Amino acid sequence: MADTKTGGVTINTETGVLALADVIPLPIKTTWTLLTNRQHIAQWWGDYVSIELRPRGAFEELWTAHDGRQTRAFGTVTQVAAPYLLELTWTEEAWGYETYVHLGLRQMGNGTELTIIHKDWPAPPSEAVRDTIARHYHAWKSCLTRLKRYAATIERPPAPVL
Repeated sequence: MADTKTGGVTINTETGVLALADVIPLPIKTTWTLLTNRQHIAQWWGDYVSIELRPRGAFEELWTAHDGRQTRAFGTVTQVAAPYLLELTWTEEAWGYETYVHLGLRQMGNGTELTIIHKDWPAPPSEAVRDTIARHYHAWKSCLTRLKRYAATIERPPAPVL
């Protein structure tokens, strides 16, 4: 596992697994809210992302690719266990295959470890799939960076009085 500015990263293009982990400096319930509340998502991911937070709920992300064409990622929420787990399928219109995204949260001291696993890429991967995995690594890394930056603007809830 290599260290990056945003935490631990594992990329295995042969087995089709991309995993990133980082610590968000907020309690788990607050981090969950940042990950799942549309108003918060708009602040760190974009206002073009929507997630219906229930099993079989829809997921959609719209953006303009570097070549100017409109692109759409979409999927279905497969599991929700607030504030610990969000899982969904993920595909893009041009792919012809479906992948799987796992967002896992774990309280770590005063912060929350967020693990993102994006897997089930076609194996053995073609060069195009390897490029897509690399592109998604950079996209997820960017999302984590923006989430951490946004989390730093959120007021921490007061510590419980013992």
